[in-house]
Amino acid sequence: MNRPSRVIPAAVATSVVTAVLIPTGASATPAAPATAPAHATAAQRHEVTLVTGDRVLAARDATGRWSLGLAQDPDRAPGAAEHVVTYGKRRGGVVDHYLVPDKALGLLRAGVLDEQLFNITGLIRQGYDDATTDSLPLLIERPDGASARAVAEAPAGSTVDRALPELGLTAVAEHKNRAEEFFAGVAPSPTALVASTREVWLNARVTASLDRSVPQIGAPEAWAAGYTGKGVTVAVLDTGYDDRHPDLAGTVTRSRDFSGADGGSVRDGHGHGTHVASTITGSGAASGGRYRGVAPDASLAVGKVLGDDGSGELDDVSAGMAWAAAEAHADVVNMSVGSWPTDGTDPAARALNELSVRYGTLFVVAAGNYGSDEAVSSPASADAALAVAGLTKDGKLSEFSSRGPRVGDGAAKPEIAAPGSDIVAARAAGTSIGSPVDTSYTSLSGTSMATPHVAGAAAIVAQQHPDWSGDRFKGALVGTAAPVAGTGATAVDAGLVDLARATKQPVRTDQASVSTYLRWPTPQPQERKVAYRNDTDSPVPLHLALALTDKTGQQAPARLAELSAPTLTVPARGAADAVITTRGGSGKAGIAFNGLLTARAADGAVSLRTPVGVQEEPERYDLAIDVKNRDGATPNPDDGSVLAVNVETGEAISSPLGQPLRVAPGTYTVSGYVQTPTPNKVAVVASFANPDVRVTGAARVAFDARLGKRVSFDVGQPAARGGAWLSLAQTTTKGLPYPVSAALYLDPQFNELYAYSTPGVRAPWFGYAENARLEEPLLELFAESPQRFEVVSSWLRGSPDPKLDERLDAVHAGAGTPEDLARVDVRGKLAVIELPDGITYEEVYRRVEGIKNAGGKLVAAYVAERAALAGAALSPETPLAALPTLRVGDVPGRRFVAAVKAGGVKTSLLSRKVSASRYELSYPTEGYVPARLEHRERQSDLAAVRTIHYDGTENTPYITAAEVDGLGTTIGTNRGLIAPWAAERTEYFTPGKWTLRGYVWSALAGDMVEQLDLKGGRTYRVEWGKGVRGPGFTGTTLDDFGKPRPWVSRTGDRLRVDVPFFTDAAGHAVGAQTWADMETGTTALYRDGVQLGKVDKPGVAELAAPADNSTYRLTADVDRAPQQDWWKLSTKVAVDWTYRFPPRGGPDEVPPLLTVGYRPALSLTNSAPAGRFTIPVTVGRADAPRPQVRSLTVEVSYDDGATWQPTQTRRADPGWEVSVRNPATGHASPRARATDNAGNSVTQTVIRAYRIG
Repeated sequence: MNRPSRVIPAAVATSVVTAVLIPTGASATPAAPATAPAHATAAQRHEVTLVTGDRVLAARDATGRWSLGLAQDPDRAPGAAEHVVTYGKRRGGVVDHYLVPDKALGLLRAGVLDEQLFNITGLIRQGYDDATTDSLPLLIERPDGASARAVAEAPAGSTVDRALPELGLTAVAEHKNRAEEFFAGVAPSPTALVASTREVWLNARVTASLDRSVPQIGAPEAWAAGYTGKGVTVAVLDTGYDDRHPDLAGTVTRSRDFSGADGGSVRDGHGHGTHVASTITGSGAASGGRYRGVAPDASLAVGKVLGDDGSGELDDVSAGMAWAAAEAHADVVNMSVGSWPTDGTDPAARALNELSVRYGTLFVVAAGNYGSDEAVSSPASADAALAVAGLTKDGKLSEFSSRGPRVGDGAAKPEIAAPGSDIVAARAAGTSIGSPVDTSYTSLSGTSMATPHVAGAAAIVAQQHPDWSGDRFKGALVGTAAPVAGTGATAVDAGLVDLARATKQPVRTDQASVSTYLRWPTPQPQERKVAYRNDTDSPVPLHLALALTDKTGQQAPARLAELSAPTLTVPARGAADAVITTRGGSGKAGIAFNGLLTARAADGAVSLRTPVGVQEEPERYDLAIDVKNRDGATPNPDDGSVLAVNVETGEAISSPLGQPLRVAPGTYTVSGYVQTPTPNKVAVVASFANPDVRVTGAARVAFDARLGKRVSFDVGQPAARGGAWLSLAQTTTKGLPYPVSAALYLDPQFNELYAYSTPGVRAPWFGYAENARLEEPLLELFAESPQRFEVVSSWLRGSPDPKLDERLDAVHAGAGTPEDLARVDVRGKLAVIELPDGITYEEVYRRVEGIKNAGGKLVAAYVAERAALAGAALSPETPLAALPTLRVGDVPGRRFVAAVKAGGVKTSLLSRKVSASRYELSYPTEGYVPARLEHRERQSDLAAVRTIHYDGTENTPYITAAEVDGLGTTIGTNRGLIAPWAAERTEYFTPGKWTLRGYVWSALAGDMVEQLDLKGGRTYRVEWGKGVRGPGFTGTTLDDFGKPRPWVSRTGDRLRVDVPFFTDAAGHAVGAQTWADMETGTTALYRDGVQLGKVDKPGVAELAAPADNSTYRLTADVDRAPQQDWWKLSTKVAVDWTYRFPPRGGPDEVPPLLTVGYRPALSLTNSAPAGRFTIPVTVGRADAPRPQVRSLTVEVSYDDGATWQPTQTRRADPGWEVSVRNPATGHASPRARATDNAGNSVTQTVIRAYRIG
């Protein structure tokens, strides 16, 4: 069928920060001067390297809000403006957030890059963030006819994981430290890939589709007729199988591992595959025949494509599909797996289609468990796949079951349904998945469980008709399905699989479904035929009916799809066609209409149901966007880009300059930017917007950058001219509750920006904001003579970055080779070298070492292109540069090199480790771009925040960022910049509701977050990282979908645990960062002294906990090795709770867990003096802020817990005071025991709580 072209989808803006999923809570407004009360929340921070080489910072706080921003790249020259488009997509109850850099927009539009490569939250969820993996798994689709040798080749910057020449696919691991090299190699132009690569896809995680069944589908009737699947091979691609389970004895004839399991084993260490396999062909031997499979005499071929964690990658599944069809010769393949909703054009779906045609195999695939419309996941979205929805035992749609139609083109999916809720089948030995019934069986729910019912049914049809191919099995099953009441047109399509009718009804259809996507314009009607076959000796008259509705239940226009006739007679032993004619011009373009073509005999003996989907592409017109740069000239295509956002639908389309956009009629916001080359300085940037462009036909809109007004910031501190700057254009759409954004990342030290929107045009859906963080530049290089000008410079990656204040002569040293150095005197000078394209870092460092040996003091390396050093990024074995080495570039860099070549250049260099000042500024405007963009601030009009950073070092400083509520979302630069360590600084903010973030040098330590409603002219106080860090239940944490929930809570009989081990004295809660695998520890739960469960994760678990009045004990511990440079205190924390927790009947019930908090008077290095020392202590409780405490005792250790000493403890409002006698040096480690009046107790230990001396 025809498919729609790909565009950037309807979106949720997160350009600098996030879509607001949950509103920010109100903050107290203190009188000035004031100390702001802690508004602490948990947070997560991740770094994600994209396929393009861009690094994204992604942070999520306890409200569930995501903040996205580009990380500063040491390989990117300062002053290089960067433009990104950011948006979000909802799937069921989950919103994923995307960030697409300019260099990828044209490739996405051309359909040659997978959109999921820019799904930041999806990449994190799949474990593809930088803390978890140093490579990005990709699938490269080769052109048709590519040789096996070509398929096996790895592009530069990657290695081949698996080659699949039969499918034209190469699975590669793109090395993140060489990502720019990889991308430059495969995408040499903004709109096309190299000839050897047709498309690049994320090799995404594929997971098991989990969230009175056999009789429910009519299997006993088929058995009675002698059909049990005998002689048919069904392949199960899953987590493997338990070869010792009685129900599967003798059923598996061949097997292979594709998951990379040890020794190539197909043993099921998860349990999903065994459950699925026994649903198909289990004998029921362990249950006396009670839990018998659908086709108990079928043979199995087992492909282990998922690991024992229940997940794999697309290449594992694709390889398994090829093996099942080509080598195992399976008649039917069961795939209770899924990834994300697609239009059926992704590699896995295309592979399935190709294998189905080549080998006649039927692939039966789980629809997915998103529980929402247009959510059928790949590979179930493939045309040839039989996609299966899930039903409850009483025949209702399971709430988790993904509904259709297929995303993008409205095709009929899923085609059929089967029981998928509370299915009891074989339990693999040593697993506890689902709700175990006994040692041999367990109960599971999901479309995973529905799928093997249909695969088993297909095996029975295959036994009955051994000469048929898979498409006829599919047609027979779908056509004879039974209706399911109350499910709508797209939830189960044909209905519940009915084996009794499928094996007995003599009239059938081979056409499982009919789907048509009418491309605009559609001048000619299109016909789709549905063939009916009659196996009897008499003609069979059928009554035909076609009923299509949209998702609201509105009937389709009559002209959109019509039947050729209301009746049809199928001749004896013959066939006849019903014809569906579809026409464009229905007036309902863009709306999917789905339903059924039914064919019934008058006596009811014949009943056939064929799912039908019809969608008309909206009319499309060229929207030409003419742009003039600041010189009035027509720019080059790669000098900028444009973005058009449909205000009604949220559809966003972007392209490089000079290319018309193909858009549907409607109202659009059109925005973009253009760079103008400027002599002797960085290119001038201009942004433009027209927030209200009406498209009814071919249209043209023009922008002239000369109309833009200069954007500037002035805080009365000339030295504060560095930092970060983000310019934002945003559109709020009617079709979505979230905006779409385009963002320009700029450098206030070097960039010059002009901006405007079309005069006289305003729109309530448009917003514009300038956001800046002004600081003193960390690096300033000037040519002082013969003419003074600033040079664009940054520290080269791997260079020392000392604090310097130098005045040096500059000398040109060629390329820095030994031959070049022999011809020049570099002693005591700044040696300027020009690096050739493609040079490796190792070679650069060798040349720097040669300059050092020749007496040079500093090096400035000119790099003409950003990718020039991408050929060999740093590895752990790469030595650092022997001298401080600057990277200079852009037009000022070329000017500097030319001046040095001419001779007589003297330079000044000033470098800092941290800025003495910080100004966070945000200026949002709704409706238009204001004419005045000069932002001048008096310090007295800003909010002053006295910020104290405890601990940290020069090598492990604090990193801080900030965002403010604005334009209906949260905006700000979101660039993490270095803050003072063990120091105080007054920071200034424009008034507003701000979210402040702070973390120690490594994001692995966890984010601290403070939310403040800042008023101009007032003073606030924030303390970061003050000791003692220990357990403290302030704020909330997040569930797997980013929704706030208590740190520890019980729902039903499940206890979810996430212990905030590292809450600081100001109440900033931080839990263990288990996703980074940089800590060790355990979590265990006991009931009346009997262990219920234990996991080898520090303070993170979900455990069975019957809701009764028993005595529970919960233990958790974490160990952050003290040798880690970025974490020297609270290196080990352990808690041991005993509590009673009678059921209260609600979700997220919080148990009465006590915590002990220490608030000593520590220095900025979190140090205490030797001698007698008093520590204020408070006791909190997770479910009550001020528990009634019966007793508290505290011991102290000065040898990391080897020995303990008692302390003096006395009550002192609002808690206690503990007196200790500190030695001269070392660390103090307290251990406390507290009990409340209800008998709940805690033993809490913090090793190395603070320094001494």
